[in-house]
Amino acid sequence: MDDVLKAYNGKKVLITGGAGFIGSHMVEKLLELGARVTVIDIMLRGNKIAHLKDNRNLSIQEVDVTDTRSLAPLFRGQDYVFHLAAVVGVEETQDEPVQLLDVEIGGTAEVIRLAAANKVKRFIFASSSEVYGDSDNPMAEEGPFNPKSTYALCKLIGEHYCRAYYKKFGLEFTALRYFNSYGPRQDDRFVMSRFIRRALNGQELLIYGDGNQTRDFTFVGDSVHMSLLAGIMDSGINQIFNLGTGRAVSINRLADLVLDNLEMKSKVRVSHIDYDQRRTREIEVFARLANVDLAERLLQYRPSVDLETGMQRTIDWYLKQQL
Repeated sequence: MDDVLKAYNGKKVLITGGAGFIGSHMVEKLLELGARVTVIDIMLRGNKIAHLKDNRNLSIQEVDVTDTRSLAPLFRGQDYVFHLAAVVGVEETQDEPVQLLDVEIGGTAEVIRLAAANKVKRFIFASSSEVYGDSDNPMAEEGPFNPKSTYALCKLIGEHYCRAYYKKFGLEFTALRYFNSYGPRQDDRFVMSRFIRRALNGQELLIYGDGNQTRDFTFVGDSVHMSLLAGIMDSGINQIFNLGTGRAVSINRLADLVLDNLEMKSKVRVSHIDYDQRRTREIEVFARLANVDLAERLLQYRPSVDLETGMQRTIDWYLKQQL
């Protein structure tokens, strides 16, 4: 499917949140493909594309997605808009509910309005697997939905914005429900990176609850590859895709894999802790697994990096940071 992605060559692509974790990998891939990339990001969690700043096809703009006046000129002439900017991390969104609404509702409304006004070819919206809540079955795009946090609800609202702008203005869209992306450059607010960093520092691994909650971990390279396919292929027009692997792993098993990989099982403890005010039982998703049939059928792509390989690549990156 790499031949399909060659269609980005010479295209103008705007990415909100492009200096973040998934965004930085997307920027790298698009530049490799010959796209001309504009990144909009306020660098709240640092700048993960600093190493690309001298690329002549990259423009980095430190602008907030709610700043209408500064945003407007940046959308002129763009072919594709990937809206990744978000208040990331369910705990953080519980801490900052007003900021969440400003960015996820106000920011999305402004970005999609500008995309429609400038007649971009397609608007690609980063949604989340959080929209499903818990499910005993693999989560399919048609639902059911049981958002357990304000963050999850905001993502569903963003998807409805996409549908509304298509209906009203003909703006083609693609929405991407990411399932636990992980990999190099992810910070340790997220479980995979947190386990790796704590283990390397000889600190115990802390698991909320009994650790039997499951996740569908997707290596960031696969997340980006599927995102770009969905954004460029005709089969992705006005579609919503699960971007996962179809493989569930418990948090207990994840901790074991990290410690086994680092050969630190006898040196690092694993402890189970109670839920607290930041991570409450009410917002915890206990079972998460993607049904990936639609992505396989319409994008003709299945993730190529298994958990063990992706974890090793992530660990190798962390080890290089310590040199």
